[in-house]
Amino acid sequence: MQKTSFALALFCFSYGCVQANLVEVNSQGAGVKVVKEDERPFGCRVVGDVRGKSRSVDVDKARRGAENDLKNQAAKLKANYVVLEIDRSGHVGTSQYSDAFLGGKALRCEDRDKEEKKDEKVKG
Repeated sequence: MQKTSFALALFCFSYGCVQANLVEVNSQGAGVKVVKEDERPFGCRVVGDVRGKSRSVDVDKARRGAENDLKNQAAKLKANYVVLEIDRSGHVGTSQYSDAFLGGKALRCEDRDKEEKKDEKVKG
């Protein structure tokens, strides 16, 4: 009885606890752009730290899901950019799943097109 219980618990722990967790981007998150430090726009202020994570059988899907989660978190802070600082992914133990984790700074940046239009109105 104990051996069966142990085997069942081991099976549930090994396979049942590791599941796909693929995050979809929401409508607000779709407006957030993820950039590297050297692509960071000017005229921005940091509004917070954000982290995104996701899990999938496909490494690329897990990475995309983590980016979606990151964008969703940034949108909650009213950010329109995220400067990526951490980008990690790897397999979960001996399972077929891959985890992806992204971290960075959420930024609220001025839109250059809007600024140029304001300048044109003032001049015109």
